[in-house]
Amino acid sequence: MNSEIPTQAKQKSKIFETVLSSPGVAEKCKINLMLSRQNIILLSRLIEAGLLTDKKSFDDEIITAIPKESLTELRTVHEEILHKTGLTEFYERLKLL
Repeated sequence: MNSEIPTQAKQKSKIFETVLSSPGVAEKCKINLMLSRQNIILLSRLIEAGLLTDKKSFDDEIITAIPKESLTELRTVHEEILHKTGLTEFYERLKLL
C-alpha cells in the first residue's frame, strides 16, 4: 500500500492552515457580487452541503483545515445571501423536496 497519500494530505492541510494564519488574512474585505437567483441558490447549497453539515460528502484536506470561526462566518454568508435576495423560505422548501 502507498502510505504517501495520507502524508501528502496532511502536508496540504498544514500548508493551508499556514496560509489561513498569515498576517492580514483575517482582515475583512467587502465584495460586490452580481449573481442570478439561480446561482445564489446553487451557491447556498454548495456552502451548506460542503461545509455546514455534519456529514461530509467528500474528503478534502483543505476543507478539514478550515477554522470554526470561518465556518461560522460562512454560515452567516449563507443565511445573508438567501435573506437579502428573498429566497430563504423558497430555499428551505426546496430542500424538503
